[in-house]
Amino acid sequence: MRIFLAIDCYPPPLRGGHALHVRLLGQELAKRGHEVDVVSLAGASGPGVEMDGAVVVHRIAGWSRALSRFSVDRERTLHPTVRDPGLVHSLVKLVRQRRPDVVHAHGSILYSLLPILPSHETRLVVTMHEYGLVCPKMTFVYKNDVCDGPKYAKCVACASHQYGVTRAVALTTGMAITRRSLHRVDRYIAVSTPVAEACASLSEDCDQPFDIIPPFVPDEIFDLSGTTRPEFVPSEGGYLMFAGALSSHKGINILMEAWQGLDVTVPLVLVGLRSPDTPRSFPDGVIVVENVPHGDVLRAWQHSTIAVVPSRWPEPFGLAAMEAMAVGRPVIASAVGGLTEMIQNGVNGVLVPPNDSRALRRKISTLMAEPELRNRIGMAARERAVLFSASAIVPKIEQVYREVIALSHASDCG
Repeated sequence: MRIFLAIDCYPPPLRGGHALHVRLLGQELAKRGHEVDVVSLAGASGPGVEMDGAVVVHRIAGWSRALSRFSVDRERTLHPTVRDPGLVHSLVKLVRQRRPDVVHAHGSILYSLLPILPSHETRLVVTMHEYGLVCPKMTFVYKNDVCDGPKYAKCVACASHQYGVTRAVALTTGMAITRRSLHRVDRYIAVSTPVAEACASLSEDCDQPFDIIPPFVPDEIFDLSGTTRPEFVPSEGGYLMFAGALSSHKGINILMEAWQGLDVTVPLVLVGLRSPDTPRSFPDGVIVVENVPHGDVLRAWQHSTIAVVPSRWPEPFGLAAMEAMAVGRPVIASAVGGLTEMIQNGVNGVLVPPNDSRALRRKISTLMAEPELRNRIGMAARERAVLFSASAIVPKIEQVYREVIALSHASDCG
């Protein structure tokens, strides 16, 4: 098959779990003999074409590139919740030139694909990595709790606290307008049941159920035993580890409160990207590293004692938790979103209430004090993670591609 993966921001640098998923998916599909292209928004460095292994990466610019000045990360281009005519023009040229069988969209670039796809030659698949098609903030959180569903005025008021009124109105209005075209998509994939349930109103508009296919970890991750420690972690001894955005919605402040109250002294390693609400300073014993290659993150998980995922928002999936589980680390995670689907409390991980630093501290202390319990949970976690390996998940995505391509053939025959 000839496959296009479309995403707002493709690494480098790596920003978020869905960008990592797209990169891994492209590599796995290429290994399986498919022709794979990635199309992404151009950052500050401008448009261009490059190779990422066997994957061709097209970075294109549209009118929305001017929105980058509103982003904290100037290299990260923001796509509006309506079509970008400049991007549509570039996408038409690319699709005509490369003639993909399937375009698989991940992110807001979908809004510039809808005017041209699907077509008789090219089908359109969308993976929802979070709640962006129904929530302007993408978090599906309303007044510090899980939202009960989108409504125009409600969404504007809620998003205004994060973006300001003008931008909140623009985003919400764009989503309302574009929603009328979302039925054109051939297939929707949700990364977890909570994402599918949050977007249920969208499913009704599209008159089709969502496939639930989670992200995956590389098969190679299960063979990391014996690897050396990366330089940024302690040279010996155990440590707690967190990976993700160093932001309040990921529970970084809750984690700091829990760690500082521990009876035992254990280093805390934080791997991720800073956000506007990242603490300006960290106490001694906390190691903060940014822009770490993915391979080094996996090696750091392998040498950690406990992985901590204290998310406050309804985590759509929790790829960091799955990576830690795949290398046999016990994970303590908030009982929110997709984390509750992958972790069975007390069996292959530990779940705690979100926003509860005391409960998190108690569970960390318990696991630190009981190495046999850590080992038992870690072994069960590794067994669970095999179900989320590339070998288990990528064939499911390939099957979706085959089924939507069959729609084209059926239409031609009709």
